[in-house]
Amino acid sequence: MSIVVRPAGIADCPQIADIYRHYVEHTVATFDTTAPALDVWEQKFTAITTAGRPFLVAVDSDERDEVAGFAYLGAFRNMPAYGQTSEDTIYLRPGLGGKGIGSALMSRMLADAEHTDVRQIIAVIAATGGEASIAMHLKHGFTHAGRLRATGYKAGQWVDTVYLQYSVGAQ
Repeated sequence: MSIVVRPAGIADCPQIADIYRHYVEHTVATFDTTAPALDVWEQKFTAITTAGRPFLVAVDSDERDEVAGFAYLGAFRNMPAYGQTSEDTIYLRPGLGGKGIGSALMSRMLADAEHTDVRQIIAVIAATGGEASIAMHLKHGFTHAGRLRATGYKAGQWVDTVYLQYSVGAQ
């Protein structure tokens, strides 16, 4: 598998929704308990790209229509003073972890962030099962910013969240 990272298009939204649905239904990686409908993904895609922020997909160079993973810089909080702070999101098609796809998405997303108004990127990661994501973020220059205990209840358990932070342009 040879991965190419490219800007996502609206036509990628059905596969993005499908990938995310898996994590909603089978993991605590997201605290969503109901998978967003396709139109919600299309609205999110439009809002992020209209704001000039990266929304990326990783595809196999031989199968350019098959989305292996996606990443984007969304809003951190919906208050004006947070306007230049973004929360990153990266999800891979189940079974494709450990192949460098997340790292390829992260590298491109951080490079693209240099050309936006984003100054800080916050990663909010479920501690349960999130070890690989935490390690990948640290590898790309994120630093620990804190841990909140028992912030989400999903799948019959309380889950901590780990916060990591990256300063755009400071690396």
